[in-house]
Amino acid sequence: MDDAVRAGQRAQVAPERAVAAFDSASAFLRATARALRGEDFVRLGQGRLAGAGARLTALLPERVSRPVYTASGASEGVPADRLGGVDTEAIAEWAVRHYPGTGYPVAFLGSSNGALTHLCAALGAPWLPQTTLVPVRWRDNDPDRPDRAREFGARVAPPLLERNPDVALHHMHDANQDRLMIARMAYFRLKWLRLPLAYRRFLTERLAPGAPIVLVEDGSAWPVGRVAERHVFQTGARGGLGPEDYLHGSSRMARFQQEQGSSRPAPVAPPADEWAAEAEWGFAPELRDDLASFAARHARPLYRLRLDEPEALSPVVAELERRRRGTDRLLVESFIMLDPVQAGRTGSAPFWTVFAVEHSAAALERYLDATEPYRDIDVLLFNHGVRSAGMAGVDRWSALARRARHRGRLLAVDPDRFPADFASLARFVPLLRREPAGRQPHAGITLTDIADEAARWPGVRLTPNDGR
Repeated sequence: MDDAVRAGQRAQVAPERAVAAFDSASAFLRATARALRGEDFVRLGQGRLAGAGARLTALLPERVSRPVYTASGASEGVPADRLGGVDTEAIAEWAVRHYPGTGYPVAFLGSSNGALTHLCAALGAPWLPQTTLVPVRWRDNDPDRPDRAREFGARVAPPLLERNPDVALHHMHDANQDRLMIARMAYFRLKWLRLPLAYRRFLTERLAPGAPIVLVEDGSAWPVGRVAERHVFQTGARGGLGPEDYLHGSSRMARFQQEQGSSRPAPVAPPADEWAAEAEWGFAPELRDDLASFAARHARPLYRLRLDEPEALSPVVAELERRRRGTDRLLVESFIMLDPVQAGRTGSAPFWTVFAVEHSAAALERYLDATEPYRDIDVLLFNHGVRSAGMAGVDRWSALARRARHRGRLLAVDPDRFPADFASLARFVPLLRREPAGRQPHAGITLTDIADEAARWPGVRLTPNDGR
């Protein structure tokens, strides 16, 4: 490799170009930062052009809107020969720039979680992600050949890992829910193993004296194949199917493959030889020791918010907000379709779901079984473009909405176009804006309130970092 090519590979890629705007971590970062400024999540916190593009798909037939969705995602990808120019320290600096204020009373750091955006809004607290998604352009990615995706990652990732020694790469390939997106890209998720310098400065200089830090640790794990010391490959992802469906095939996967016109009953999965933090939601524990040492040096209390899975936090947040608002209205959010500001303005208790899949519908059902009936229930549904295995259809979600005593409905989604109603991404906040204002909070919340409520629900606990 000559010096000119090597220099081109290492030329820095701007953080806003390196990080996927459509990912959970970047969306929750924007939603949290906007909520702290009192701004809602219109157009997913992006410019007018992004909103116009989403609305345009409503005018297109489904067979056309799906390729548009794929091309839109691929346009965010980093060319593989530019991966050596991705600087995770610069990405951390970009993340903290979302929060220009000072004197924050508490800070959250760690796993991505949609319900957490509401806690941050209520507490006036920033959240900094452990995981970021760097999408990598690859026109030849075959959803049904994760084995080839692994080979591609092994070939192109070394410059990225060489430049960034404090992160681990979790290369994720999901032929079920992400089928449209990965047709022209690879998902490289990076997890910080040590606090980046920008995070250290932020936690040192921008929090109130003695303000605590809460480490968000989602215990979601997935079988992976080891590619290199800090590089693993994950076939499949949390959502409608489990690891066995991807790795060994199943009747559900076979039906889905047939519906997609594939000649294969299951993707060709490379072997998995260990378990690791799930690429999108899971917490890489190496960061904990580094943060604990930092907190001790700076005399900051450190707490651990431990979750068995992403939706474990959702009933805790819904109940806290229901009580402090005295509300009888539930807003069911879906993936990046959420809005702390509009939930607050309309006086809604938010219940966040990961995706529009059966696992998420079951989580909502368990919550409704365990709490007093709501008068009104509005349900948002994220559209990922394909009728994936494990997806819960509009009839299932409509039935859950009808458990309201007065009014239950699907909001902002065209049932005839689901799960390819991409315009719903631009539609849901304007529709929430039209709803009448509801009851505003009559009290604040504290970490003690969160810990007490968490004790009532399985799979979530907030405790001081005392080694247990």
